[in-house]
Amino acid sequence: MIRKNINDEINNFINNIAYLRKKNGLSKKEMANVLNISIYALNKIERGELPEKLSVEIVFNLQKHFKISPEKQFKKIK
Repeated sequence: MIRKNINDEINNFINNIAYLRKKNGLSKKEMANVLNISIYALNKIERGELPEKLSVEIVFNLQKHFKISPEKQFKKIK
């Protein structure tokens, strides 16, 4: 069964990335390094788009750096 609120969870995830970067005073380059993605990919994410070749690794990098569980990453953090 596919959850009905999957789009909400993806939007939360995208918004949380931008929120965490700004809240922690990270530049886009620093955040891209934390997530192990390109600045181009980070820019797409912050514009509300998911890059085609985005890996689940980004979830684990967020968990490791910001100490936020994967399940909380898909809920609104603010």
